[in-house]
Amino acid sequence: MYLSQFFNCLLFKPKTLLPVMHVHGVFIQIYGKGVLIIGKSGIGKSEVALDLIHKGHTLISDDSVAFHKDSKNRLIGEAPPLLKNLLEVRGLGVLNIQKLFGRKSVTKHSKLFLAIELITSQKKMNYSRLEMNIHPFKLFDIEMPKIKLSIDNARHISLLIETAVKNYALISEGFDATKNLSQKLNFKLRLDS
Repeated sequence: MYLSQFFNCLLFKPKTLLPVMHVHGVFIQIYGKGVLIIGKSGIGKSEVALDLIHKGHTLISDDSVAFHKDSKNRLIGEAPPLLKNLLEVRGLGVLNIQKLFGRKSVTKHSKLFLAIELITSQKKMNYSRLEMNIHPFKLFDIEMPKIKLSIDNARHISLLIETAVKNYALISEGFDATKNLSQKLNFKLRLDS
């Protein structure tokens, strides 16, 4: 059991009677969008979050994220009171992000927009080279999009996460670079034949 889960069982008293679901991960707001970073313990979620905070994004919760459904059937995540403003990084200990980076480095809650799962590079994954691989992530009865990113020393994970958030936002708004390229290629092929 994670230490935060133990404390949450003892100390977290929801402000509402809404059911709360705790998820192990880091919840961070990137470009105003709530992004849940999940993965096995020790994979580097908090280190990536620290890099994202350094780049100007905001921490919502580390280690344990309390999610509930709001009246519009959206998933809203926040930090349990005991963990508010705190980020635990191996080798550095528990950090108070607000004291280190200022008031704008933390926020109270956010709507979940996207989940990003960090996995070890030893796992065999079949990636599409042309399009974003979007998988389902379910909390309560709500299915959200999840993107898997493999970790290795050569990859700049925080940059990949920022780009994934921007690209998924574009796809959500109706612009898909892969489909756009395919349409252009098909048009060019028709002209050339």
